Amino acid sequence: MEEPVLNWFCLRSQPRRQNVASIHLRSLGFEVFNPHIRLRRATKGGPIWRTEPLFPNYLFARFELLVAYRQVRYAFAVSDILKFGSRWAVLPDGEIATLRTQWGETEAMEVPDTITPGTTVKLTGALFHGMEARVVCLLPARQRLKILIEFLGGVKEAEVDASQVVAVTSHPLAAGERNGHSEMTRRGSRPSPKQAEPPAPGSTE
Repeated sequence: MEEPVLNWFCLRSQPRRQNVASIHLRSLGFEVFNPHIRLRRATKGGPIWRTEPLFPNYLFARFELLVAYRQVRYAFAVSDILKFGSRWAVLPDGEIATLRTQWGETEAMEVPDTITPGTTVKLTGALFHGMEARVVCLLPARQRLKILIEFLGGVKEAEVDASQVVAVTSHPLAAGERNGHSEMTRRGSRPSPKQAEPPAPGSTE
């Protein structure tokens, strides 16, 4: 009896339901990778920690396509199994293994919120909420920051409470993407969804 050919596929979930899809697929016995990031977000009430999907509405599952296509495709909260053009969005085992090692068992990575001179930050609170500024220097004795902010047509220097700003952070995979380290990013941009049945047994697709 031949061993099953298991591959990692990229799935699109229904909007904001990828966690539901992940739970359901796992309950069916499929191996799933659903990475998240934990980071500080600016709100009018001040910075708060939030856990958000690394790839909103996308997750990964490992299965044998010809055997489990319909079970996965029509699983609860799954919208589609994706393709890169005419090819199924199959991800190398090594790429997924590397990401799973980085994200750990909880599948959640905390994005550092380190602020140093030169850091671009986003202000929170009612008056300047959402505005970006650049940190000039830290004032640790008073737990404040000196910043430069564009206001009333010019660049002004101001002091703000360090607890009322969040660093503007890039996507955790951005560095690897810029350096060409990620096989997934080298394949192109976000895969374009395409409704399709799997190839018939014996097909070379």
